[in-house]
Amino acid sequence: MDLIKKIKNFPFILAPMAGYTDHVFRLIAKEYGASLVFTEMISIYSVVYQSKKIEKLLYFSKKEKPIGIQLFGNNSLLFYEAAKKAVDMGFDLIDINFGCPANKVVKTKAGAYLHKDLKAVEETIKSTVKAAGKIPVSIKMRSGWDEKNKNFLEIARIAEDNGVKIITLHPRTRLQMFKGKANWDDIKKLKEYSRLFIIGNGDVVDRNSAYKMLNETGCDAVMIGRAAIGNPFIFKQIKNKNYEPSFKEKVETAIKHLKLLYKFKGNRGLLEMRKYYGKYIKGFPNVSEIRNKIITETDINKIIKILKSLI
Repeated sequence: MDLIKKIKNFPFILAPMAGYTDHVFRLIAKEYGASLVFTEMISIYSVVYQSKKIEKLLYFSKKEKPIGIQLFGNNSLLFYEAAKKAVDMGFDLIDINFGCPANKVVKTKAGAYLHKDLKAVEETIKSTVKAAGKIPVSIKMRSGWDEKNKNFLEIARIAEDNGVKIITLHPRTRLQMFKGKANWDDIKKLKEYSRLFIIGNGDVVDRNSAYKMLNETGCDAVMIGRAAIGNPFIFKQIKNKNYEPSFKEKVETAIKHLKLLYKFKGNRGLLEMRKYYGKYIKGFPNVSEIRNKIITETDINKIIKILKSLI
């Protein structure tokens, strides 16, 4: 069964998110039903020249498959080399980031900056598709640089003409960042314009909004990002309208996440886990007090004890 057929079976995907979608988070999202997961956004330079330093970013297990690697950068030759390495590593999809709005990425003429340089977009796509061979290539983009320069349809045409199989659209402009409302009409326009497999992304926060995006835009799949942080349950909720995680399940999943992250990254994992607690225990009585107690604790066994005391 090819990748697109697998996604169609349950067209709800975990978005690549810098600082979040590591091996552990992806594993838990998969267990709750996500049909496709991605690495965090990874620099082509790092993949080609510093792969030893980013082993944790590149690591995945068979349980996470199918899995895509998301690459960013501004050099088509390095995209070729990075894509070759990604194929050798066993990734099922290579995704090119044309959408990251962060200043530190845009300053390097990568991510959303490339909405301003369609020649570079075309060169990047050609190099990546050539290197990927039989492995499908996707792109993730925004609607454009700003409201006066919305060129997502032009990029879609370039992508289709040069061998891309999947397009994800986050329908905000770069200048919007993550503010305002995502313009789902742009996803609908893209689906009507392009023959490729279209994934919609933006402002999906629960089961209702996930199906609303599918129905209103006609997109082929829905990508869920921030709403899945500390809430992998969202994928199971989308699949089963009668499912609602209990407080006990939320706490037990938080403990599981903590243990796996500690095993994977050691003490660094303890620090990284702090950004998840507030989401996992949201709705508990005295949640702020409990969270503050957990994030100042450095002993994993004591953290687990505090979490267990909630149930």
